[in-house]
Amino acid sequence: MKIRACVAACMAAPLVLAGCMQGGGSVDSSLSEEDFADPVAGEVAEGVLEATTMTFVSWGGEYQSGQDEAFSAPFSEVSGAEVLSDGPTDVAKVKAQVESGNVSWDVVNASPTMNGANCGTLFEELDLSLIDTSKLPEGSVQGDCYLPSQAYVYGLFYNADKYGDNPPESWADFFDTEAFPGKRGLDGRPTPTAGTYEAALLADGVEPDSLYPLDTDRAMSKYDEIKDDAVFWQTGAEQTQQVQSGEVDMIFGWSGRIFEANENGANFQPVWKQGFLASDTFSIPKGAPNRLAAYAYINYALGAEQQAKMAELTSYSPVNVDAKPQFSESAKEFDVSQPEILDQTIPQNGDYWGENLDELSEVWGDWTSN
Repeated sequence: MKIRACVAACMAAPLVLAGCMQGGGSVDSSLSEEDFADPVAGEVAEGVLEATTMTFVSWGGEYQSGQDEAFSAPFSEVSGAEVLSDGPTDVAKVKAQVESGNVSWDVVNASPTMNGANCGTLFEELDLSLIDTSKLPEGSVQGDCYLPSQAYVYGLFYNADKYGDNPPESWADFFDTEAFPGKRGLDGRPTPTAGTYEAALLADGVEPDSLYPLDTDRAMSKYDEIKDDAVFWQTGAEQTQQVQSGEVDMIFGWSGRIFEANENGANFQPVWKQGFLASDTFSIPKGAPNRLAAYAYINYALGAEQQAKMAELTSYSPVNVDAKPQFSESAKEFDVSQPEILDQTIPQNGDYWGENLDELSEVWGDWTSN
């Protein structure tokens, strides 16, 4: 696993360096939708994008290196496109590009909340005649402006070396700093991950089927109890850093990022109970300079071979029913597609978050900045 990660970083290096140029390079205006008709997931016509330079945007770190190795590099080799890599994903940057009419990003790895809140305005409504979705798992997260890129859990993880034989077992334990002293890693972005309020409400005794509409006042009162112990992260890469460095003792984070830290020497264990089943997304900004290439990229990345390779590199679960990743024993523990994990989780409510994003972001942003 570590060797593959190193290979990913080496392969991604020219992509990342190129990404600093902000992409949006040459566009072959001779392309038409007929060139991409009748798509098959994981396939792209050889050399069809020889004249194209496009940009893929994601969250950075070894996660994006894995995407570069599993998706971008082989897509480039077959299609002929030059794929630049940029990030991290930032809705404010998407908005600035779209509103200025100077869009330089083509494919954005985002979230259901981000896409749902800006569908049709910042992100294009997807033309599914250009993407083969027949291999997506039943019940997978998808919307008018996005498709899943992989699956994970946004949940509670703890330092097994610190808590030993008395580990936390629930959200109530995460908020109990007397029984479980230590620093807590939390989403510090103005727009938090869907599930952030829900965890506090569950810790405060709200039943899962009574979470909505979210009582933000009650949730923030619960968060006040751990404010002095909060350490905020802004990106997935920072989650990994906090865990590896020992800066936090528990973290409310993304399963793949915690696995990444464990592969580099940490010893954090998951609490799957009432974790939030989540998915990153593939989406296309409105006015993307290489729109057809973006569709071809997404269709290719949803292939079984590509999804399996991405899963092996990162431990994030694939979103192609034919994907058969060869996980290491440590990665299997973090494969959230396993029924024994799925049965304990709560799906993210991307629709609710998208519809109420301004209010939810304002409340969270005020709390994290004060």
